[in-house]
Amino acid sequence: MKKIFDFISILLFFGAAVIMAFYTFWDNNALSEIKPSQLTESTERFIDRNFPMSENWLSLYTTIITGFGQNRIGDVYVSEKGMIELLSRTDNDAAERSIKAFNDFAEAHPKLSAFALIVPTASGIYSSELPVVITTVDQQKLIDDIYYRLDSQVQTLDAFNPLFSARNDYVYFRTDNSWTEYGAYTVYNRVIRKMGFTPLRLSSYDMEYAARDFYGDLYQRTYYQGTGSDFINIFRNKNGSFVTGFSAWSKGQEFTSTSIYYTPALNSSSKLDVFLGGNEFEKYRITTANTKAPKLLIIKGDYANMFVPFLTPHYSEITLIDPTKLEGKTIEETVDVDSFDQVLLLYDVASFCK
Repeated sequence: MKKIFDFISILLFFGAAVIMAFYTFWDNNALSEIKPSQLTESTERFIDRNFPMSENWLSLYTTIITGFGQNRIGDVYVSEKGMIELLSRTDNDAAERSIKAFNDFAEAHPKLSAFALIVPTASGIYSSELPVVITTVDQQKLIDDIYYRLDSQVQTLDAFNPLFSARNDYVYFRTDNSWTEYGAYTVYNRVIRKMGFTPLRLSSYDMEYAARDFYGDLYQRTYYQGTGSDFINIFRNKNGSFVTGFSAWSKGQEFTSTSIYYTPALNSSSKLDVFLGGNEFEKYRITTANTKAPKLLIIKGDYANMFVPFLTPHYSEITLIDPTKLEGKTIEETVDVDSFDQVLLLYDVASFCK
């Protein structure tokens, strides 16, 4: 079976090369778009980036591969239940740099109450359901190791156990590498007490089905047809929105709104951008009606966007900083750090280790 699989992969690759030659003849500018590194990429990603009708080619590739009993397309495991981005290894040096950076930051601002929330990905929660031939990182152990190496003044928050307990519920998208709003609520409900607040019950929210036909990043990388579409929920507080203002900045441009939900995104191909307008901003600032409540600074990864809506009843201001978008600036050059009461490091574990 493996020989057949290898033969099909080689056949598809050389078929792609022939089509590329034809496409180059048809459009002699095509080669200017190809970088040398692309020649060593996986076949499906190479096709996806360089060929017309790439969706059809990648879908065909996936259909053939799964037809021969293979459920791994690149770093994505596919099944009828859902798709899982596999975390098979981590960059220990990058993880150590991330740990040191936050330790240094917390040490430089001792008056801030510092918290860390490192969230497992679906690969960690559902690892026992993967075939035995697929090895993945033990994310619970990895997160525990990260927490052990954080400074003692940083209070660590457990996301693994609440997500594992709720693993039979809709805590991760089936076609995207993100957690769902319910997954974020499940963790919020467990950790917010440690941050000094009483969680709002699930019954305090109306759940709006904002999108029912969502196909996420993992679908775009595989075009696997065996998994059904996702839906996107927005949790609306029954007591009304606490948000009074929202601003986000990217490359000197400011975007303002009265809501943290960017609903036009629901009509686009990037539907998850409904939460805070997406991940293209370096800084976000949310103000609420709770003017006497504490102020929170979040050093964020992508998972933070869905977590923030549950925090707005508890804080007067929430500011989020994405260090990967600062382009050489420090966090201190971006916000007045000492004006906050708490700081929360919030990343999924795969991103934190990059």
